[in-house]
Amino acid sequence: MGTKVAPLPADAPPRSVHRFTIEEYERLTAIGFFTPGDRSELIDGWLVDKMAHNPQHAGTVDVTNSAIADLLPAEWTTRTQLPVRLPGDNAPEPDVAVVQAPKQQYTKRHPTEKDVTIVIEVSDTSLDEDRRLKIPQYAKAKLPVYWIVNLVDRCVEVYTQPKGGKNPTYKTRADYGPGDVVPVVVDGEQVGTISVTDLLP
Repeated sequence: MGTKVAPLPADAPPRSVHRFTIEEYERLTAIGFFTPGDRSELIDGWLVDKMAHNPQHAGTVDVTNSAIADLLPAEWTTRTQLPVRLPGDNAPEPDVAVVQAPKQQYTKRHPTEKDVTIVIEVSDTSLDEDRRLKIPQYAKAKLPVYWIVNLVDRCVEVYTQPKGGKNPTYKTRADYGPGDVVPVVVDGEQVGTISVTDLLP
């Protein structure tokens, strides 16, 4: 009687895949290995394909970025869909990131967790991944505030109080629906509010 081999979980990668360090990923990027059509980001060492941008998603990213940028003090600025270098072989590309100004410092390096005060993902088809994959990575990096502009359920999910450890997550989640305003908290201080209705298409 032959030995039975337990099947791999459905979400387990095949054995032939390669897990990248962030240094390997950045070297490949620097030499032009990835083409403009290669839409991916590094999450926990894995190259994760990014969803294509439909008009609803792209437009909401643009609106959200403008709304946030209008409220920021001079020492903060926004970046859209650009890498953030985080611990643990992570280089996600959040739809909007609020980072320390000036922008010119990021011509020589990517922002790190020390530079970031808010990360925002606009979610339609990517909603499950933005919760399941991004929450642990952003919490592990102790990013203070994470928003999901949830186009499926028409709300903004705001995660705060990151907790590291074996199962990193955010301790607090608050959902804001149409008619609500979302507080914009930068470096621990509220700098204004944004109407959820203004963000949703």
